[in-house]
Amino acid sequence: MFALIAILVVLIALYWVSQHFDKQAKKSAEKPNPFDGKTELPYTRRPIMTATELQVYDLLLENLPNYMIFPQVQVSRVIESPQEKNLYWFNFINRLSYDFVICRPDGTPIVAIEIDDATHEIAARQQADTRKDLATVAAGISMLRWQVNELPNGSEIAEQIRQLDREWS
Repeated sequence: MFALIAILVVLIALYWVSQHFDKQAKKSAEKPNPFDGKTELPYTRRPIMTATELQVYDLLLENLPNYMIFPQVQVSRVIESPQEKNLYWFNFINRLSYDFVICRPDGTPIVAIEIDDATHEIAARQQADTRKDLATVAAGISMLRWQVNELPNGSEIAEQIRQLDREWS
């Protein structure tokens, strides 16, 4: 009798598992692959910089001719997490970006710049900004934050960057 009940339980379990996997397979089969080359995709392009960032970018290009200037750079492209516990440390900087990164002609990053607007007053954003600031400085890169309504002029920018470059040399 016990053997009969055990066989029945196993058969019911096998039936449930097969039904579950069959449903999953049907769900996958029902969803067409939108990247089949035939489906019109819903993506549109968007500017990579705001009007203020474009204004600052122009100032940077004009006043820092001996430096390389990169807009909208992922933090993880500029600083590395340690090999030990890499994923742990990487997750703190993942999905963060700088408005600008200033590099020496050899590609060495020396300064990261953020243009702070009202969104930087939100608590979650402030936590991300703190992580970004501390990680950047720990990696040996200066961090500049400019308020959107108090942007430096061209000569002030040039002096700030040259001074920071000398300090980190």
